[in-house]
Parts: sequence; C-alpha cells; structure tokens
Amino acid sequence: MSAARPAAKRTRSQQKQETRELVYATALGLFDERGYEAVSVDDVVRATGLARGTFYFHFATKEDVLLEAVRRGEALILRRVAALGPRAPLRRVLEATIDAFLEAWRARRALLPYAGAVSLRRIAAVREESEADPLRLELGRRVSSAAARGELSSPLPGEMLADVFLLQVFAALMTWSTTGRPSVDVLRPGLIALFFTGVSLAEPSAPPPSPRRASRIRAARGP
Repeated sequence: MSAARPAAKRTRSQQKQETRELVYATALGLFDERGYEAVSVDDVVRATGLARGTFYFHFATKEDVLLEAVRRGEALILRRVAALGPRAPLRRVLEATIDAFLEAWRARRALLPYAGAVSLRRIAAVREESEADPLRLELGRRVSSAAARGELSSPLPGEMLADVFLLQVFAALMTWSTTGRPSVDVLRPGLIALFFTGVSLAEPSAPPPSPRRASRIRAARGP
C-alpha cells in the first residue's frame, strides 16, 4: 500500500501538468489565430472542453497565460547563456540573449507587444518580481564579471547596464514585431553595437551660402 500511494500522487501531478499544458497551448493557439484581444477565457474553455474553474485553477486571467510565455522565454534565454560557461565573453552572452529571445518569439511575434505590456504592468505592480527576476540578475552578474575582466568600462553598476541592455532589446523587438524590419541580420549586430559603443554623432554640415554671399564668393574668385 505504501508503495502505491507515491505512484498515485505522481500520476495526479502529471495529470495536473498535462491539463495546464493543454490550457496553455490552446490559449496561445487561439491568440495566434484570432489575436489576443479577440479571445476570451470562455473561448479557451470551449476549445479545451474543460470546466471554467479548471482554467482559473491554472491561470488567474488570460494575461497570466502570456506571463507564462514570457517566463518560458526567459528560461530559454537563461539556458542558452548558461551553456556558454561563466567566463564567456560578454559579447557572446549578449548575442545569445538576443538569439534566444528571437527563438522564443519569432513564431508568434504578433503577441510580443501584448506580452511585453502585461509583463511591464506586473513588474511595476510587484516590485519584488523585478528585483528577483532571474534573467535580470544573471545578466547583471555577467556584465559585472566582464567589467572586472576589462571587457568594458562604465561608471554604472553591472545591474543597471544589464537593465539598459534588456530595455533596448525589448524596445527594438517590440518595433520589429509589428514590421519585421530591419532584418534579424541587421537587428542583432545593431543592438550589440548600440550597447557597446552607442550612436555616433555625424559631423554637422555647413549650411549652403545665401544667394548674395554666393555671388560675392564668385566675384572674389574672378572669371
């Protein structure tokens, strides 16, 4: 009897996870097909054939489905970064971050603006979520380590520089998600260069001379 109970518990746990995955996958599929705003919780419930209470057991709102997608995307980024090793050059770490972000959202980039808005609202409402965000903390550590190795120099702390990088990537990909431009081949190195070197100021060109001044210049030069 004692050996059978843990097996039954594992089965119930597996069933809960399978049900959660069903709700999650169905909701995302409907978001992709109809658009996020056009899908209600009732639509998800009907598509799964589950009770309404089952949805709410796993997700408090449909926004929480998007938050789950955000967390899974961040988990993918963390796995890609971890695979590089603790002393990987910062450039490779940032490239892996962008690549994994694109991998997570390329197939459903239309959802990215909604996912971003939901995530920002949650972070603003719950400060602890921002301070304990695993991706933010890991990138902060990586930037600080790179600075200690002399890969970059800045008066700003590593955590703040990591925030700057994540925000610029997020802002750029939000625009990319609606237009698909520029291409990823341009976007990726452009974001890396923006973080390391910023934007170069073009030398201002001299304004053309006024007609009267141009006439004087010609007269001074002679025939």
